[in-house]
Amino acid sequence: MRNAVRHQIAAEILKARSGAALPGLLLIAVALGLLGQLGVVYAAEDLAGSAAETSHRVMNLAGSASLFATLFGALLVTGEYKCGAMGRSVLYAPGRSAVVGAKLLVAGVYGVFFGLVCVLCSLAAGAALFGARDASLVLDGGTWRTAAAVVGVCALAGPWGAAVGFVVRSQLVAVIGLLMWGTVGQLTVLSQFPQLGRFLPDGAQLAVLGDASSFPDGLAAPYALLVLLAWGAGMALLAQRLFVRRDV
Repeated sequence: MRNAVRHQIAAEILKARSGAALPGLLLIAVALGLLGQLGVVYAAEDLAGSAAETSHRVMNLAGSASLFATLFGALLVTGEYKCGAMGRSVLYAPGRSAVVGAKLLVAGVYGVFFGLVCVLCSLAAGAALFGARDASLVLDGGTWRTAAAVVGVCALAGPWGAAVGFVVRSQLVAVIGLLMWGTVGQLTVLSQFPQLGRFLPDGAQLAVLGDASSFPDGLAAPYALLVLLAWGAGMALLAQRLFVRRDV
């Protein structure tokens, strides 16, 4: 049984790194983060005087990678529904729950990868941009806490996207829905209904990242992390229940 589970995880890793989804989404995530960081650094009038605050904002922008980690998780699942390979995955797996568990695990691993790559790129780009303005990127406790939060949020975002993929199954619906919610939807809810938004995944994510400027009504970071974990566990359970009961 253990060998079968290991083989299932190995197969999911092979699927995840195949195709253009991983490099494509990663490239877009890095590019958008760099554009945001460029704007933040050059918008600061007194960069030397606000170096610590600006450094934290530069690192915080790497958190946008979570959206792309979510999309990658969704594509990891819905791609198999689209090409009809999900039936074969179930046939060769030790059980349907093993398929769900393996995909969620692999999506989480690649979510960590998204977070690490974007954090490293932010550090390199931030150092270069600060240097171009005769200042230095501040690497204090706040910077490293934000970096750790980015990696943690991305680690949860990957399985979240995969669970959404199991629930929705349609690749087009999943991708458009996640993009629309991740851009327009969350901004509308967080701005118009902040007391509700603080308990939604996006509001909790901003709180974990310490992004008070974008969402000042967020929960304290430890409670926001618990909210994120609760949402993730609930969605994973729903994905498992539906996948076991529905035809593939």
